[in-house]
Amino acid sequence: MSKKVLLIVIILGLIATYLGLVGNTRWGDSTPPDISLQQPFDSVGPTTPLVIRIQDTETGLRDISIRIIHNLETFVLADQTFPSAGGLSVAGGQEHEFTFESIPYTDSDLPRRKGQAQLIVTARDYSWRNLFEGNGERLEHTFTPQFTPPRLELLSPPATIVQGGSGVVRYRVVPEVAHHGVKIGNAFFPGYPAPDNAGMFALVAFPYNAQPNTPIQLVADDGFGNNALLDVDFHIKPQFWRTRPINISDKFIQKTVPSILAQTPELTSKGDLLQDFLQVNSTLRIMNNQTITNLTKQSRKELLWKGAFRQLSGSQVQASFADHREYMYNGKVVDTQDHLGFDLAVTKHYPVEAANHGIVLFAGYLGIYGNTVILDHGYGLLSLYAHMSSLAVKVGESVTMGQPLGKSGTTGLAGGDHLHFSLILHGEQVNPTEWWDPFWVKTRIKDKLGLPSLTKASEVEAEPVPPSTEHGPEPPPVP
Repeated sequence: MSKKVLLIVIILGLIATYLGLVGNTRWGDSTPPDISLQQPFDSVGPTTPLVIRIQDTETGLRDISIRIIHNLETFVLADQTFPSAGGLSVAGGQEHEFTFESIPYTDSDLPRRKGQAQLIVTARDYSWRNLFEGNGERLEHTFTPQFTPPRLELLSPPATIVQGGSGVVRYRVVPEVAHHGVKIGNAFFPGYPAPDNAGMFALVAFPYNAQPNTPIQLVADDGFGNNALLDVDFHIKPQFWRTRPINISDKFIQKTVPSILAQTPELTSKGDLLQDFLQVNSTLRIMNNQTITNLTKQSRKELLWKGAFRQLSGSQVQASFADHREYMYNGKVVDTQDHLGFDLAVTKHYPVEAANHGIVLFAGYLGIYGNTVILDHGYGLLSLYAHMSSLAVKVGESVTMGQPLGKSGTTGLAGGDHLHFSLILHGEQVNPTEWWDPFWVKTRIKDKLGLPSLTKASEVEAEPVPPSTEHGPEPPPVP
């Protein structure tokens, strides 16, 4: 046999071997592509995402089709053919995985109709099975379109609410949905089943710095993108907050700021007394208040308090809620902040009492507030006790009204021994004077929630005497 003939035989042998390998691979692929829904697609609304993954690990994807059939009409979401690596290639297709992500009903071509609908997904690979048509897979998935928004009904007539004040909104959602509540500007107050089992309720706070004409709206979302909105025509009573100059000195800064920075790893000294004060008074204040807001989300969905809240016994008010402070340094205004709480003073290291029953949500150091205790009273209502010299409770501990939480002090951004007391409702600071008033608590909260009829006579507590809000002398700088 000549060399030429031998070479031809070798080449033909290699070709035959390669074709055998191709044929074995292509014919040997009997597994169709895998089609899977990556997220539930059963009840589908305007914002429901559709995520589909299609895989073929052997000869690769040839083509796919994704369609929705609704009331006998077909709507194509995707129809794609994938490139081949070559008709005689071992690999077959170049693509082995395809992921489709879409929110189908945002497309105006897909009408929002009632009735059952069906999702159909097909895929083929580059196998030589089925007369070279490849292995095919088909997924049929029936789903229920949801395009009817929930209905909102207001169950109690709108009342008067003051800037910085609180109130109750009673309402019904039909059908019941997971997300509902009251929106006031950028603030949201979630709703809960009412204690008397008659619809829902939301404890709300009109932000102290919101304009009186800020809309109050009931909102509901069924989770599928169907929203409902209803205006609540509360009468808003404007409030006028005091403006007070606060003189700060290098001595005060040296006394307070370095110790705060030492316990705040997120901030470092700028090497300048005034700049250090400003970052504590502004940047750290924002951080601390965000921490408080985040803690609100851990509030229990139950009523933990009873009766009116109590002002610190024997205390004198030194600064009120929403005082607007102008911080003066060397005769110039260097910063402005709003004082969202009450400064209460008695004597040094005076026992700080729980204003009402609750559960300790926070007990530790909190920046400008120093040693701080935060109590959860349920349904998003928290009370805060700041600047304490020592703490006597731990996180998770249940406390009763009047129970000592620790002792007053000068920790944090405080110039003198006192208690900074705040009430927070779902992240919004509210005026404590309302919650200190037994008549207000009964008529504006307890009666609105139907609580008197649910309370046994033996369990009724004597309401405290209305607190004193007379002002003493203006204190040194405090948050």
